[in-house]
Amino acid sequence: MVRVLSKKDLIDFMYGAAVYGTGGGGSVRMAKVRMEEALKEGLEFKLVDPAEIPDDAIVACPYGVGGGVREEIRRRFASLPRLPRKKVVSLGVDALEKFLGKEIYAFVPGELGAGNSFVAMYMAALTGRLAVDGDTVGRSVPEVGHSTFNICEVPITPFVVVSPFGDVMIVTRVLNDSRAEDIDRFMAVASGGGVTVIDHPVEGRKLRESIVCGTVSKSIEVGRSIREAKEAGGSPLEAVLESTGGYLLFTGAIESVEREGREGFIWGKTRIRGSGDYSGHVMEVWFKNENLVSWLDGEPYVTCPDLITLLDPATADALSNWGEDLRKGREVAVIGIKAPDLWRTPRGLEILTPRYFGFDFEYRPIEEIMEGR
Repeated sequence: MVRVLSKKDLIDFMYGAAVYGTGGGGSVRMAKVRMEEALKEGLEFKLVDPAEIPDDAIVACPYGVGGGVREEIRRRFASLPRLPRKKVVSLGVDALEKFLGKEIYAFVPGELGAGNSFVAMYMAALTGRLAVDGDTVGRSVPEVGHSTFNICEVPITPFVVVSPFGDVMIVTRVLNDSRAEDIDRFMAVASGGGVTVIDHPVEGRKLRESIVCGTVSKSIEVGRSIREAKEAGGSPLEAVLESTGGYLLFTGAIESVEREGREGFIWGKTRIRGSGDYSGHVMEVWFKNENLVSWLDGEPYVTCPDLITLLDPATADALSNWGEDLRKGREVAVIGIKAPDLWRTPRGLEILTPRYFGFDFEYRPIEEIMEGR
């Protein structure tokens, strides 16, 4: 059964998905802008259960690739004419469908985050297609290869890359997902910081076993719980913890934020001085676009693939590693959420753990850490 999402559903989705965005995944603000544009045009957002997708139907994965570039690079492209988003989308869809010789039935989000998941939903609305109730990570991640498609060996090719200026590139063969990442990132940097990608065209029969199902509906549920807690005068933070099955890891004030844009990513570390029950303690959270590794009083704590998200303790709004969300003196609550089971497999633990990012310690499941706290 196809579910038509209301405006309230969409807004609940954004705030819920932002929690799973772990500091990245695109912004609620930009998702709202796209939503308003689409609704003003009378477009519908239709959500389909993966179980109901025909076995031979083609589903593709659209998303934005971008991150930090130096200001001089950004200025270099400022004068180039940019296409409307609708034109960028149609260029990519038309190019991939022409190459495949088959229509794309639906779009699946490439990760779970307020803005980046909404890209797939927005593209589905623009083109009259369906959005899949699921995504290929169950959280937001920095690299293309951090995907359940990679775990399940779904080929990334053919894929299309479209710049905001209308450049279109189809990649028919690539060594591996890491090489695809390099190509996407270099195109993003060469385009002032961002491009649109549509990859992993896959049949419905394979899709169902290689994504995290139900995450769009789950995000709507989480966002609804936040909204209803605010309306009832309750605790939005407690609502998030209950609806996600998450853990409160830390509360305190931001002491410092280190941030650097390079190689198409934002790299950095947030240092938090504890308050309340956590007075006298310090938590540090390292991010590469998304929050990935944490330390408590200098000792490794919760890490990827499990989720680490900084929230406003009063509103439960998820805080972004971009912009002014993270600033010295701001009070924050840090929560952790168990990663989807696919990330606990041997292959998953090869590609999204501290050692992958160069840290010399092993991943420990969040529930084990919390039991011993």
